[in-house]
Amino acid sequence: MSMAPLPGGQARRDQLLKVTLEVLRENGYDRLTIDEVVGRARASKTTVYRRWPSKSALVVAALVDAISDLPASHDTGSLRGDLLAYFHDLIDEMERLADIMAGLVGELRRNSELATAMRKGYIDARRQPVIDAFIRARDRGEIASTADVDLLWQIAPAVMFFRRLLTGVPVEREETHRLVHDVVLPLAFDAPRTPPPHHSTP
Repeated sequence: MSMAPLPGGQARRDQLLKVTLEVLRENGYDRLTIDEVVGRARASKTTVYRRWPSKSALVVAALVDAISDLPASHDTGSLRGDLLAYFHDLIDEMERLADIMAGLVGELRRNSELATAMRKGYIDARRQPVIDAFIRARDRGEIASTADVDLLWQIAPAVMFFRRLLTGVPVEREETHRLVHDVVLPLAFDAPRTPPPHHSTP
């Protein structure tokens, strides 16, 4: 694919990230090379490595860029509203990146550098706004003070990613409503219960 030489600055960065995503989508992470990215983008390796020190850093930056138009945070005044807004965005995010994410799942297990880059550069950035929504709800007295917010934030995304990435079935907005109303909020409203004592069988 022929491209005009890139102008400097932001335009060059944006084009490199878009081309990275194209190559990643076509070739997968393992066969993606910096040489192919810079060749398509009419850039230089020096330009890439000046901004991103490794292939994993470049790929994570491209994924983040692909969803940069989605809101960084939501504060609707209620936990229900915040969660629905976040998970609606997640549906959009998955539709844009599901094919790429499905290809990265196995690579994350094999490649510790990529796994660390994804966790720090991508997952943590998506996690924190949802954690903040739970903390705001806890501060308002909307949910139990003992609610395990670090566990709660994972529930709906785990179900959504399993459905979309592993079964290939799109997630509808109505399903996120059920997850929020029937699973996440009931768990958040109730304080954790003490498990019953273990009794050995006579």
